[in-house]
Amino acid sequence: MASARPSPRALIIGIDGGDFAAVDPLVERGLLPNIAGLLRRSASADTRCTWPAHTAPGWSTFVSASNPGGHGIYQFFDTQDRNYGATTTTADRLGRSSVWDWLAAQGYTLGLVNIPMSHPPADLPGYQVSWPLEHTTRYCRPRTLLAELARNNAHFQTDLATMFSGDLAYFDQAQANLAARARSMSYLMRTHPTDVAMVVFTEVDRVGHHYWHYFAQDHPRHVTPPKDSGWDEALRHTYQAVDAAVGELLSLVDEDTTVVLVSDHGLGMGRHALSVHRLLEEAGLLHALPHNETAATASWFSGAGRTVDFTRTRVYQPVPGSYGLNLNLWGRQRDGIVADGERERLSREVADLLLAVELPGGGKVVRDVLPRELAYPGPHTESAPDLLVIPADESVLLVGDLDADVWKPSWQTGLHRHAGLWAQASPRTRPGRLATPVDLTAAIPTLLADLGARWPASVHGTPVTAALDSEVDIKDPDPSLDGGAAWLPVRSVDSSGTSTEDEYTSDRLREMGYI
Repeated sequence: MASARPSPRALIIGIDGGDFAAVDPLVERGLLPNIAGLLRRSASADTRCTWPAHTAPGWSTFVSASNPGGHGIYQFFDTQDRNYGATTTTADRLGRSSVWDWLAAQGYTLGLVNIPMSHPPADLPGYQVSWPLEHTTRYCRPRTLLAELARNNAHFQTDLATMFSGDLAYFDQAQANLAARARSMSYLMRTHPTDVAMVVFTEVDRVGHHYWHYFAQDHPRHVTPPKDSGWDEALRHTYQAVDAAVGELLSLVDEDTTVVLVSDHGLGMGRHALSVHRLLEEAGLLHALPHNETAATASWFSGAGRTVDFTRTRVYQPVPGSYGLNLNLWGRQRDGIVADGERERLSREVADLLLAVELPGGGKVVRDVLPRELAYPGPHTESAPDLLVIPADESVLLVGDLDADVWKPSWQTGLHRHAGLWAQASPRTRPGRLATPVDLTAAIPTLLADLGARWPASVHGTPVTAALDSEVDIKDPDPSLDGGAAWLPVRSVDSSGTSTEDEYTSDRLREMGYI
């Protein structure tokens, strides 16, 4: 543990897609010594993450201690774009203040690196290397930081620029990307000390999506990987690279630093893709016409030479990966045809349709279909999809393809899971694995309680008291922190206007299998 330089009061390490289903067996085999040592002194638990289990709502929920209805981020794109467009959801669309605002208001400095949904960087005390969903070099604050990192061999490419693009050589690049992110965070912690530091490593998620069929011999499309490729142990190798990064960062903090290990969701096998648009089309609820290159809708509404015809469509999936469905309401959507008085009946019809779907080999696909008022209570319910589809089988991906088949194999052979991981170590926590999962919203209040800091009363999360020593003085919520995001830039996106799709962003997310 370091003592020559100021140690942060808290270090948060995010593993996008991390879960104990993968970590625990590797720890038991002695393959993750740094994570194992951290867990031995941590309170830990599985987490109940967001529905859908997805990066965008997941990390937004973590930093805001609020469910999506409280912060308004449901996917990488706006799920209620009235023009059926592709309006990207960025940090300035977060519909409430976040932990960074609360800490800044209490005098903490912050070092934030590669946290999804953090772009554009905000005017916070400290430094930021944000996570842009666009092609840009303006993702650092202060703006001189990017050049400084490059001069000191501590620069890394943005996550969007380094996502899987169909080339399986990505696996080796992922390990290099991970090492570069760790090197950058290590440099920043050594040269720019802050009270709180956070970094997210995204490579577990990326590798899990596209190499699962190589390392899981029970995958229905298992392929023996090339000799010496490492793909047969792709997830293990990636977690070991994360473990090395964890060890490097832990060497820079002292015994009193609170260390949090957290994920936005877990990962598991992906088997099937269910085209909800083809299902709706067969039921007469969605219509398509021959593809028109000038169609003023998001690219994911076109495929197989056809485009969704919204002038005749009653129900549609607004954004791939959202597990949400919208009613094409008159007066709300540009070409809406569903009267407000039809909402309840049409919602029941859609729910009955989906609940009756069975897997190709038999078995339930959908566990529930919830109206957004039940799924996403809060001040931002109206920006949610009208219906949330909760899967009974998380190995099934809901897609919006318009080709002939309702069912086909999932292109992503690893898919997100609702259960993530959380661990917190400090002299004030009680080590041990909790018997029941905790809500992802609880992670930040638990950290702040440990630090003696406060949070607003309006958040959904509360501290995990079973994880904290009985002598920890948990402060009452501070009403003054309930104000707006004083440290965030002024919102610049008008969701009621038209949107222009960023082809670079869409192409990269499509290559990853997100759209």
